[in-house]
This record gives sequence, C-alpha cells and structure tokens, in this order.
Amino acid sequence: MNTIKEAHYNRGIAYLEAKEYSRAIPEFEAAIELDAHFMGAYCALCRAYLEQGELEKAGIAVTGALKLDGTHQPALLLGGIITEAYHDKGKIYLDNNRYVEAVAAFQNAIDFDADLGDSPQIFHTENTHIHVHLGAAYIGMKLYQNAIDALQNAIAIDPDLVDAHYHLGNAYVEQGAFDEAIPHLKRAIAIAPNLKRAHYNLARAYQESGNLEAASDAITETLRIDPNYERAHELVAAIKRAD
Repeated sequence: MNTIKEAHYNRGIAYLEAKEYSRAIPEFEAAIELDAHFMGAYCALCRAYLEQGELEKAGIAVTGALKLDGTHQPALLLGGIITEAYHDKGKIYLDNNRYVEAVAAFQNAIDFDADLGDSPQIFHTENTHIHVHLGAAYIGMKLYQNAIDALQNAIAIDPDLVDAHYHLGNAYVEQGAFDEAIPHLKRAIAIAPNLKRAHYNLARAYQESGNLEAASDAITETLRIDPNYERAHELVAAIKRAD
C-alpha cells in the first residue's frame, strides 16, 4: 500500500510542478485516503488548491495537516499564505468599493488566522492591518460601531498604527462621538504630521463639539498641507458662519 500511496503522491507532485492542478488534486486525495497521516500530501493538496484560488479548500487541507502536527512549519507557512490571500482579496474589493465582499474576505482572513493558533510571528504586522482594512470596509458600509470594534482590535495589537487611529477617529466623527474622535485623530497626526485627512476630520470634530478656535487651527493646518483641498475650504466657510 505504501508503494501505491507514494505513486499517487509522486504523480501529484509531477502534475503540480507542471501546473496541472486539476490533475494533481485527485492524486493527493488518493494518497491521503490510503494514509490519513500523510503530512506531505495534505500540504501538497493545499498548494494545488491555492494555485487554483480555492482558498476554502486549501484551508481545509492545511487544517488537516495541522491536526496531525500543530508545529509543522511548512503547514504553518501555508496557513499564513492563505491568510494573506484572503487579505489581498479583501483589499481588491475594498479598493473597488465592494464593501460587503471586502468584509467577508477580511473576516475569513481573521477567522482562519485565529484557527491556526500558533501561526509564525512573521505574519504579525500583516494580520494587524487586516483589522484596519476590515474597519475601513465597515466605514464604507456606514456600520460605524462595527468599524470601531475592528479598529480597536488593531490598536490593541499595535498602539502606534497610524491608519488604525485615523480610521477610528473618522468612524467616531461619522458616528457623532466627537470627543472620542479627537484623541485618535491627534494621535494619527503625531505619528504622521502631514496626514491631511486627519487634520480635516480633527477640524470637523472640534467644530461639531463647539471648539471653533481649535477647529480653525486644524483646518488651517489642513490647507497648509493641501491648499487646494476643496472640502477644507467648505469647512472654513462653515466655521466662519458659526463664529
């Protein structure tokens, strides 16, 4: 039986290297059916599914490997690749304003990464940004409390993540929680002083909370960075009318 198992595996590897993924997959599945503890076949099956973009099936394959050995580095690395693939898919959706699909992809990335448990630290920074992008997608859907929850998770991992503070401040502004928005926008500006959108939203937060002097200072700084920022000019007019 070992000879038959190895024959299926070796044929699968040959098909995999030839980029004939649909022919490789049944070979690896046959090898696993003959030996449910065949770690290499699970990993190779995962690779074949990844090449076809079938992330869910790739995840099932690598999970099978990790059930056998949760410290197996090739399987853990494949798991990290799957997490990144979901993340990359979500970023494409986010860039195209397809927020519902983006949320689903980012959530798949987070859930799969959590299932890995002992995923390598090399993916730590990337996984932090998944929460940021999830928050941005929720803002696009106007689901501000969902966005706030996601962004708080990012900040819990990395307190100095400028995008997390910016988007969190933005979400609070859109939610009408201006006092909560201000410290996050100020933190984003402290890390990235030329982030004009942070200055602009800080001006909005100050204006709405009634601090027109601070709003004027923030909008002046916005226009210093980008004198042609039309929304900032509109806010200047609104602040003057309220003054």
